[in-house]
Amino acid sequence: MNTFHKEANTKTRIFAKRDLQQVLKDLKAQGATVDKNNMGGYDVIYNDVLIMQAMNGNNSYLVRLDTNALS
Repeated sequence: MNTFHKEANTKTRIFAKRDLQQVLKDLKAQGATVDKNNMGGYDVIYNDVLIMQAMNGNNSYLVRLDTNALS
């Protein structure tokens, strides 16, 4: 299981499925690795750092973002 580093400043947001799929596509294009995790969601790793986790919900995804890595 991937975890955020101790200094990570994270925010939690809800994404619609289509919006999340577009974000994942854009992150892949920028060189990030997107892996499906064992909870049915996604882990996004960029430069060996976890920058985003998404957990599948009913009609959307609960997403936790590292704001330091994404700014």
